[in-house]
Amino acid sequence: MYCGLDFGTSNSALGVVDNAGKVRLCPLEEGRETMPSALFYYTDDARVTYGRQAVQDYLEGEDGRLMRSIKSVLGTSLMDEATRIGSRNYPFKSVIGDYLARVKATAEALTEKKLTHVVHGRPVNFVDGDEAANLRAETALREIALDVGFKEITFLPEPVAAANDFVNETKNSCLALVVDMGGGTSDFTLLQVNPQADGPADYEVLANYGVRLGGTNLDQQLSLAKVMPLFGSGAPLQRAGLDAPNWVYSMLSSWPEINFLYSAKYRQDLKWVIENGADEALFERLQTVIEEQLGHRVAHHVELAKIALGDQEVVDVDLGYVETGLVGRVLQAEIATDLAQSFDRLDEALSETLTRGTCKADQVGVVVLTGGTTGMPAIRTRIQERFPDATLMDQDAFGSVCTGLTLEARKTFGS
Repeated sequence: MYCGLDFGTSNSALGVVDNAGKVRLCPLEEGRETMPSALFYYTDDARVTYGRQAVQDYLEGEDGRLMRSIKSVLGTSLMDEATRIGSRNYPFKSVIGDYLARVKATAEALTEKKLTHVVHGRPVNFVDGDEAANLRAETALREIALDVGFKEITFLPEPVAAANDFVNETKNSCLALVVDMGGGTSDFTLLQVNPQADGPADYEVLANYGVRLGGTNLDQQLSLAKVMPLFGSGAPLQRAGLDAPNWVYSMLSSWPEINFLYSAKYRQDLKWVIENGADEALFERLQTVIEEQLGHRVAHHVELAKIALGDQEVVDVDLGYVETGLVGRVLQAEIATDLAQSFDRLDEALSETLTRGTCKADQVGVVVLTGGTTGMPAIRTRIQERFPDATLMDQDAFGSVCTGLTLEARKTFGS
């Protein structure tokens, strides 16, 4: 049996075609069609939990290691690293394999069929400007897919998959731009849509482009701006002219790197930073976060605050588990400043996509939005400003890519 698989940085989904020929996304967890790309490995035994349960186990203080945003290691040097889980060193490739095996097994139990053929989604670029790294990432993902039991594997860029979903429903001729902003990457496809007398519209892809910019990057920048200063970021050390090193807070605000700060490799360096902080209170908080391994909890609450900014002007990040009464405040009015670097990169990526498609912004009639990050009001405003004459059209933020991958699987593997 064939399927479409959307392995995302934040969430994943798997789609199949039912007996009536309709695309269906499998309810992977608690009846929901997406499952967070997260695992929790218990320290004392071989238990592993997945998705929402994995995050919940971590937040409830179970003894173990949370792994999240695991897709983001593909194509980077971290792919050759291992994370410490109890007494074991566990390669990142094995972590991804465990997660995808769970997704596949869940779908097989639901369909009562063996999944052997897959159209696997991938970002346009796993790593910006590095084709060799992109090839290594896709090769690693292919090897993992084979290891978990798939026999035939093809890859399709995620924004092209979203375009499949869009043209399957539209009846209008237009120049459309698909904007897929997920947890780890932002991907863009420019296409000319041509309606057909019967069946889905035909389309021609004019340009594909992608950058390593997603919700996790926005979370990190928001954390660096509003939360990390509470733990000493930017604060002076006792030695004149020295501030707390940036690498500490860059790692502490990055989901894939947080666990490394708890390892012996960084213990002495962190001890030196904490002991030499000029403001004792700030660096005592940092010590608490490291010793009690609260980094993922902080990152989780920053992510929740970012989401809440969609309909609130002011959001407080409750950090009372670090220090009683400690709060980080984020403001909707300041989001453009806090995330200026990401917004500039988005502008550059949109311009590059248009250049590659030899089109101008005023020629674009429809901007198709998918991926959870496109739900941010500030992002939507920025895109509308770039394409003032275009209609913004929302696809299923978390299911559109998987639907398009499954449509491609039907075309590729269906009889």
